[in-house]
Formats: sequence, structure tokens, C-alpha cells
Amino acid sequence: MTTFAKLASVALISGLAMLSGAAGASADQPAAYHVKPLKGITFAVGSKRAVGYYTSDDHACRLTLLLSDAYSGDEKSFSEPVRVNLTIAEGASGSVDALDGSAVFRCAKGAGSLSMQLVQKIAYNASAK
Repeated sequence: MTTFAKLASVALISGLAMLSGAAGASADQPAAYHVKPLKGITFAVGSKRAVGYYTSDDHACRLTLLLSDAYSGDEKSFSEPVRVNLTIAEGASGSVDALDGSAVFRCAKGAGSLSMQLVQKIAYNASAK
């Protein structure tokens, strides 16, 4: 893939993310994204990449995600992609955790929308005295 093609695909994906209703974030609060049923989502959870969608069924959000290692050129992935299915009741939340990050999902009342917030995990090291 040429450099121009890579840049064009990044610009396209960024534009689609903005069209999907992504909310802005301040420095102290991570971005929250709002998704409607059967609309695709794509994001990074730590070093993993995820693609998925959700359906509204029986007052619950049924989330389907495909998780894989980040694409790194010609190198083979260390692990196989995995599918994750979550059922989140309306008004409740669920999460997908990686070693260095999490994605927290919250199902709105009536399961009409699903919000997602990415949380970066940072290790804390107390300095010795």
C-alpha cells in the first residue's frame, strides 16, 4: 500500500468517526462516542483493534466485537482475532479490558443508543523515599 493510500484511508476513517456522532473531550475526560443500532464502530483498546456493532433486543444492547492485534505491515499477528458478544441491559454498563486500556459501554434507556468511552490505563509507580 502506498503512502498516499495509507494517508487517504486514515483521513477517510477519521471523517467517518466524526460523522458517527463522536463527542468532543476535554483534557481531563476521555471522548465518549454514541452509536445507534446496526451502525459500525471501530476503535483501539490498548494494543488491540476492535470492530463491531450492536442490536437492540428486549430492552438490552447486544454488542458484537471482533478484537485483533494491530496491523503491522508484513509481520504475522501473534494471536488470532476473537469475537466477543456482550448483552448489556438498558441503563447498565459493560467493559472490554486489555492490558493497557479499556472500553466502557453503556446502554441507554430503551436500548436506543450505546455510548462508548475509551479509558487508558497508566501504571503508577510510587517513588521510594
